[in-house]
Amino acid sequence: MDSVNPSLRDPLDSAALRKARGAFFTPPGIASFVADWAVRSTDDAVLEPSAGDAEFLVHAVAQLGKLGAKSPEVHGIELHQWSADLGIKRVTDAGGRVNMTVGDFFDAPADAQYSAVVGNPPYIRFQDFSGESRAKARAAALRGGVALSGLASSWAAFTVHGALSLRQGGRLGYVLPAELLHANYAAPVRRFLFENFAQVDLILFEERVFAEAETEALLLLADGYGGSTDHARIRQVRDAAALLVDMPVAATWAPSDPAAKWSGSTVSPEAASIYSKLVLNDTFTTLKNWGETTLGMVTGNNKYFALTPARVAELGLSPSDVLRLSPPGSSHLRGLEFSGSSELSVGA
Repeated sequence: MDSVNPSLRDPLDSAALRKARGAFFTPPGIASFVADWAVRSTDDAVLEPSAGDAEFLVHAVAQLGKLGAKSPEVHGIELHQWSADLGIKRVTDAGGRVNMTVGDFFDAPADAQYSAVVGNPPYIRFQDFSGESRAKARAAALRGGVALSGLASSWAAFTVHGALSLRQGGRLGYVLPAELLHANYAAPVRRFLFENFAQVDLILFEERVFAEAETEALLLLADGYGGSTDHARIRQVRDAAALLVDMPVAATWAPSDPAAKWSGSTVSPEAASIYSKLVLNDTFTTLKNWGETTLGMVTGNNKYFALTPARVAELGLSPSDVLRLSPPGSSHLRGLEFSGSSELSVGA
């Protein structure tokens, strides 16, 4: 998934352990794009929190070198010792020097010393994000005036704490889950970004970037820390490779309330107009007229619990043993319609 030979990684560090600490390694094309955007001067001080094997720092060193820096120094924080050691080696091999702290990012003071904070914050859902780790994260966010609910995933506090580590005018370049756009728990983070950055850019992907994470991702490029804005600029690309070609023209999203959901930012004015006409037409009705929708149960493994009729028959389950379910994920809603045949393939 990234440019590191898998044989160099900790042989005892399984996919399950990486998921438990929210570690999803970043494709080099994305890390390079973010680093090139964030690093603009040989004097820039760069931090990658939750650095992993330092993918972003490697590209930051390359960008600093292009700008004329000699043996540039960068900074990283990583909880996992083996990954930190590998990151140090990679930055050194890239011609840079790294000050790598092994520990929890939330234990590091937000002392406003960095020009750029870049990275891919750990993605740990609230069910697994508990105890001392959650307490430290919520305290760190609160120092930025952001009160996070108990439903917040780990990335939310990382975003606030990363911003507080910036100098005036600094830049925050993060890979974040698309929950930033629509999750209720992310509302104070959305407001924080508008109130603390002069410019907020989002890049959305049509295709999933991190298959292991079971969530869709976006790029947050927030510039001019210490300023404020009333809008975000939104671009959408097909995949990570599309970042290397000409970027589409940005659409401007100016919500009446920055804390409100930004889901509407992905809808073009033309699409919004068509939707308005459809709901006024007797041919269509809104979903709420058919019934109430609520959040379902968290299975922890949809591939195991969501079964096709063929799988139900194979297991010898009776009708009383199973329940009908709605599509368990956005991957099942990739078209303009959801038919009976689509429902039969939900567990495939």
